Amino acid sequence: MPADAATTVVTVVVNGVTYTATVNSANGTWSVSVPGSGLLADGDKTIDAKVTFTDAAGNSSNVTDTQVYTVDTTAPNAPEINPINGTDPITGTAEPGSTVTVTFPDGSTVQVPTDPTTGVWTTPNPGNLPNGSTVTAVATDPAGNPSTPGTETVDTVGPDVSGTTLNIDSVTADNVLNAAESAGNVTLTGTLAGVPADAATTVVTVVVNGVTYTATVNSSNGTWSVSVPGSGLLADGDKTIDAKVTFTDAAGNSSNVTDTQVYTVDTTAPNAPEINPINGTDPITGTAEPGSTVTVTFPDGSTVQVPTDPTTGVWTTPNPGNLPNGSTVTAVATDPAGNPSVPGTETVDTVGPDVSGTGLTIDSVTADNV
Repeated sequence: MPADAATTVVTVVVNGVTYTATVNSANGTWSVSVPGSGLLADGDKTIDAKVTFTDAAGNSSNVTDTQVYTVDTTAPNAPEINPINGTDPITGTAEPGSTVTVTFPDGSTVQVPTDPTTGVWTTPNPGNLPNGSTVTAVATDPAGNPSTPGTETVDTVGPDVSGTTLNIDSVTADNVLNAAESAGNVTLTGTLAGVPADAATTVVTVVVNGVTYTATVNSSNGTWSVSVPGSGLLADGDKTIDAKVTFTDAAGNSSNVTDTQVYTVDTTAPNAPEINPINGTDPITGTAEPGSTVTVTFPDGSTVQVPTDPTTGVWTTPNPGNLPNGSTVTAVATDPAGNPSVPGTETVDTVGPDVSGTGLTIDSVTADNV
């Protein structure tokens, strides 16, 4: 300040009104209180300041300055809060660049910055939120305008599975894995009923030989299916399939229901069937593994399936009557697990013994033929 200044007066003009400031000559600062309504109404949003120095003789000099400012009186929208569970971070979106004040059910608060581009915000979950309590979030923009509160109810309970059932169908039609099935893929199927109303996702998994497979769920008819390698079913130590359905709600809470299916393995093929000698008229018979089914193939390619006696293994089928002499009849036995045997064969014999070199003589009826 000038050494000969007897008085120092700072004034500011806001919206055409002049206000005199208080000057602190010791530290060279000044301050003045003006109505915010005047700043809001000021047409050019410019503060005009002037300091006037007057010496003892009454001569004055002054220095001026201006400060241009902007106005933002629009509050941001209430923050969005994503569903809240008992452990995961609490997240949401708000006006990009704003600061979100999160208030927990116990009254504690935390201030969280938002992403300047996306408005995404996140804060750790304190881990002690009561189910059904409310978390509140208020966004304050850079100008200091607060939003109305956004709220979200805490959900720490998984979907209710008290009315849910999960079932695994038989592994195969007979629930026995045979050699052919163990060499390919097997489609496991099952049913699912009573899906909880608040389940956002439904995932069915099965574990075979320590490997987890995710099934395809048909929600329209309550079924599920998954293809697994037969080799895994064959190698599984306890021959048990473990299935689990997991329901997850919007807050990320999960509940599950399980089921198991025990199966057996039979990869041993039966012995080839025995076929008894075949003529042109008598039934065709033989023996095979008791309880198996014998497929008989005739020389013309036609086939017939014949059950065996469950105790003796005996089987029989009518003779079609048109079997060429010297042709071959084949029989394959398939056990209840579906394992086929190697073929058994028999040559058709419709011709009697050759008697062209055979003679027949009748002796005298008595010693003297009398």
